Amino acid sequence: MNKRILGLDTGTNSLGWAVVDWDEHAQSYELIKYGDVIFQEGVKIEKGIESSKAAERSGYKAIRKQYFRRRLRKIQVLKVLVKYHLCPYLSDDDLRQWHLQKQYPKSDELMLWQRTSDKEGKNPYYDRHRCLHEKLDLTVEADRYTLGRALYHLTQRRGFLSNRLDTSADNKENGVVKSGISQLSTEMEEAGCEYLGDYFYKLYDEQGNKVRIRQRYTDRNKHYQHEFDAICEKQELSSELIEDLQRAIFFQLPLKSQRHGVGRCTFERGKPRCADSHPDYEEFRMLCFVNNIQVKGPHDLELRPLTYEEREKIEPLFFRKSKPNFDFEDIAKALAGKKNYVWIHDKEERAYKFNYRMTQGVPGCPTTAQLKSIFGDDWKTGIAETYTLVQKKNGSKSLQEMVDDVWNVLYSFSSVEKLKEFAYHKLQLDEESAEKFAKIKLSHSFAALSLKVIRKFLPFLRKGMYYTHASFFANIPTIVGKEIWNNEQNRKYIMENVGELVFNYQPKHREVQGTIEMLIKDFLANNFELPAGATDKLYHPSMIETYPNAQRNDFGILQLGSPRTNAIRNPMAMRSLHILRRVVNQLLKESIIDENTEVHVEYARELNDANKRKAIADRQKEQDKQHKKYVDEIRKLYKEETGKDIEPTQTDVLKFQLWEEQNHHCLYTGEQIGITDFIGSNPKFDIEHTIPQSVGGDSTQMNLTLCDNRFNREIKKAKLPAQLSNHEEILTRIEPWKNKYEQLVKERDKQRTFAGMDKAVKDIRIQKRHKLQMEIDYWRGKYERFTMTEVPEGFSRRQGTGIGLISRYAGLYLKSLFHQADSRNKSNVYVVKGVATAEFRKMWGLQSEYEKKCRDNHSHHCMDAITIACIGKREYDLMAEYYRMEETFRQGRGSKPKFSKPWATFTEDVLNIYKNLLVVHDTPNNMPKHTKKYVQTSKGKVLAQGDTARGSLHLDTYYGAIERDGEIRYVVRRPLSSFTKPKELENIVDETVKRTIKEAIADKNFKQAIAEPIYMNEDKGILIKKVRCFANSVKKPINIRQHRDLSKKEYKQQYHVVNENNYMLAIYEGLVKNKVVREFEIVSYIEAAKYYKRSQDRNIFSSIVPTHSAKYGLPLKTKLLMGQLVLMFEENPDEIQVDNTKDLVKRLYKVVGIEKDGRIKFKYHQEARKEGLPIYSTPYKNNDDYAPIFRQRIKNINILVDGIDFTIDILGKVTLKE
Repeated sequence: MNKRILGLDTGTNSLGWAVVDWDEHAQSYELIKYGDVIFQEGVKIEKGIESSKAAERSGYKAIRKQYFRRRLRKIQVLKVLVKYHLCPYLSDDDLRQWHLQKQYPKSDELMLWQRTSDKEGKNPYYDRHRCLHEKLDLTVEADRYTLGRALYHLTQRRGFLSNRLDTSADNKENGVVKSGISQLSTEMEEAGCEYLGDYFYKLYDEQGNKVRIRQRYTDRNKHYQHEFDAICEKQELSSELIEDLQRAIFFQLPLKSQRHGVGRCTFERGKPRCADSHPDYEEFRMLCFVNNIQVKGPHDLELRPLTYEEREKIEPLFFRKSKPNFDFEDIAKALAGKKNYVWIHDKEERAYKFNYRMTQGVPGCPTTAQLKSIFGDDWKTGIAETYTLVQKKNGSKSLQEMVDDVWNVLYSFSSVEKLKEFAYHKLQLDEESAEKFAKIKLSHSFAALSLKVIRKFLPFLRKGMYYTHASFFANIPTIVGKEIWNNEQNRKYIMENVGELVFNYQPKHREVQGTIEMLIKDFLANNFELPAGATDKLYHPSMIETYPNAQRNDFGILQLGSPRTNAIRNPMAMRSLHILRRVVNQLLKESIIDENTEVHVEYARELNDANKRKAIADRQKEQDKQHKKYVDEIRKLYKEETGKDIEPTQTDVLKFQLWEEQNHHCLYTGEQIGITDFIGSNPKFDIEHTIPQSVGGDSTQMNLTLCDNRFNREIKKAKLPAQLSNHEEILTRIEPWKNKYEQLVKERDKQRTFAGMDKAVKDIRIQKRHKLQMEIDYWRGKYERFTMTEVPEGFSRRQGTGIGLISRYAGLYLKSLFHQADSRNKSNVYVVKGVATAEFRKMWGLQSEYEKKCRDNHSHHCMDAITIACIGKREYDLMAEYYRMEETFRQGRGSKPKFSKPWATFTEDVLNIYKNLLVVHDTPNNMPKHTKKYVQTSKGKVLAQGDTARGSLHLDTYYGAIERDGEIRYVVRRPLSSFTKPKELENIVDETVKRTIKEAIADKNFKQAIAEPIYMNEDKGILIKKVRCFANSVKKPINIRQHRDLSKKEYKQQYHVVNENNYMLAIYEGLVKNKVVREFEIVSYIEAAKYYKRSQDRNIFSSIVPTHSAKYGLPLKTKLLMGQLVLMFEENPDEIQVDNTKDLVKRLYKVVGIEKDGRIKFKYHQEARKEGLPIYSTPYKNNDDYAPIFRQRIKNINILVDGIDFTIDILGKVTLKE
């Protein structure tokens, strides 16, 4: 019997596929068809650093939105100031033009009002200082304008507003922002200044330019609101004016709800998942765990569930405010007594044995615990007794509705003050209880089930049922209806009979009895009169259908539906699944596969063996033990230092571990670190990322150290340690790390094993080797991060994570089509582990034992797909047998075993697959696409379509223009710290600045000297931070728009930028004086964006490029886009043999560059390398070996273009156009 198999190798930007047939009689495979698709990644890779394209776009959008909101705020404040005559007059039309057209009002009076001048004593900080301490005469225009200028200055920068719902690092008490705010408040107090304006004016008055005022974190309420209130009080402003100013300056839109992004419930697809902080979910989670606990006591013969008394005994452990999470050992201790318990699989003998390890983490009920501390153990009744909003339209609220109200307030109120107000007035709490209520913080994660379903489960979980058993009962009350279920006799009858079916069901008898689901449905249908289809609503524990069943198209062919689902929010995974859909659907259309085809998908996860799993578990146990020791040490040292008690957090423990690793010193400055320098309020030292996250660093402990806050913020910034001027000193401080891992390597190498060794001894040595290797990896990784001069490509872990996610969802997606006709649960989709694929590659001769996998040619994806297709249960069994025989052979018994291949010439055929492989490059042209979104109008929601530029229009840097010796030169501002070589100083525009810098660094180490402060005027504290430099490479920049304030010099009136990439190249060809002549026209992304705007009148041109060339009027021959595929020929297109794949393979290239002088770069379709490739400028020759990259002028190229002269489908089939 033959069986068809589809093998899939999914990746973040690739999909290799292969179809093979298995011949049962011949016991071999046959290769039927194969292919490879390369597509754009869902991430941006620049200089080896990966970043999310969506995050990058969102970041730029957020900045634009911030500028827009700030402009609106200023306009609203100016309206108030104009209304009360506190600034020069501005008409509504002036402010409207600024709002809509960004045309800033530029009346002389307004410019004079805003202008600062040290000579005239005009300074906004001085104005704020006067308004705080001097009662101004508001009948005098100058004093009114002073007050207005102070208020307008408050508007421009209004500080950080803490949001109790914000869980980001900035909002944490020990985060960078709040630590900076605390530090500023301390400095103000030490300077004797109550108000921020006073303090900043004092700094400016005493130190001038020597101190930078704005480089500080400020708080809106503590600093700006406090100062605003003081100014209003001092100047005795009217309540109407204060109210208008308060609204204009301090109003802030609430955070946009992200509720729409929450996934759907597993059982009720129309319901959103429940927040994991809801008290009902906390009870659900607790009961699921408690019901699973089993114990074997001194008088028990085997493990048993907990008794009612035992459950009551451990329940209080879940409601401890101090321990939102705890170890299972707390439960064991409560039930068995101190040191009288053990895990059932431990060799140690104790009176009580449990089915959980003692280190197993257990989630508590933190929300409920905090509510109990305020309202008492019967907290729900406590709320009902004090809650004032008990009425609703149709009567009184139920107890559950009142509890939900209180939880919703805790979950949604962003202001602590409003929460306190609710506690005072709606819950009638006293001041102390209201303070406790306002401090409750909820987690913002989500469960897998909806609140509706959780409440259906709870009655059955409270009876002690397992989750799997409760799932069968949960929806029965809904199925049979209230009338039947509320009848005690009926309810008892259902519980007994369904319980008997559930508890006594034997899966091994499924073929005879049917599934448990079928038995329950039959019982309900046979005993009660139910509507048609009612029993289909029965819940089942395996109801995790991410995708609906595939449907047939108009021709009766099954096709995969859209992979879009609420369960997947990862754009990288989604892009891969869309390509997978196109490939599989095309294979189905061409009848190469059908729904009965077996599908093998590689899961790119590490396949750990038993010894490695044990080593990981042991190391985790050791770390847990070490962390508990650190907790005790922190308590002890902090008490000795401060005389105060402290309860260390997980962050404190991590800091302490880093402190120990660094021998109590800062690795960057060499300073001694004390316990109170990093633990407690306002720490001087905090956790930093060695490789900054902004350049690809992760948040693993390997990438973390304790560092001086100011050094990290002002000097290190986003630099690598190797880029710092004191790098050599840093390396000296981490020398012990290097010594440590080198010593560990020696210890690891001693843990050798050999054939014939006792298995127990051998296992111990292997486990020890694994543990030592983990230690080596940690210390070596930590050390090498300090020596990296650049972040290598692939350093980030994102791609590996992405592959695992893609393959996991690909498996779920494919199961919607490839399953048995009678049951979706009988899937034809099988998992092949990534490590297994690598092992089979080596055993079948595709890769040497210790050779690193070659990724230079895209064909390796296809080779993997063929390997994956040929891996089944038979192959795993053969591998196991081969290893057993090999072990026997090593012991000197038996002959050397051979591992059979899928077919006789498998190795040769697969290694030569590239000769017949057309790699399809999917590069969609997104530029013509328009944004579509639903907008709310008076007629309801309408689908709106707008203008959108797809792709980067130009590089980010703006260039200035100056005239030198009659020539326009372009300049750019550069931070002085960015200079790496002395010769770069020659590009500095200002000769005086250049000379000052050269004198300051003379006779010094350049790297170190340039990092030190260099003054233009040291007496006045004027630092040189940035300098204007000639941008010698910029000759013809793009002018994108005019400056707001136009210079008298025409060349200074535009914003100058440099083009990043060109969108299209049009080639024109014709006869001029009987000679074939070619011309070209280049379309930049900016020009393309203008053309594709919906508002553009497209009747002017029928095409994005003219139909004839400008110089000779030659007709348009073809158009080339970035990413487009072409087929090359030498003299005549008739040379191309469309039916000969080997001929096509050497001709297929991809457009990867369009240069401004009309030269085009073509990259070979199988070429996977990204750099270091030889570039050929000679014309294409049929008999030459392939060139990795061609860079040719238009006169030398002879090509057919995909989409114009031919098409290539997703499977790699080429068809010439008529």
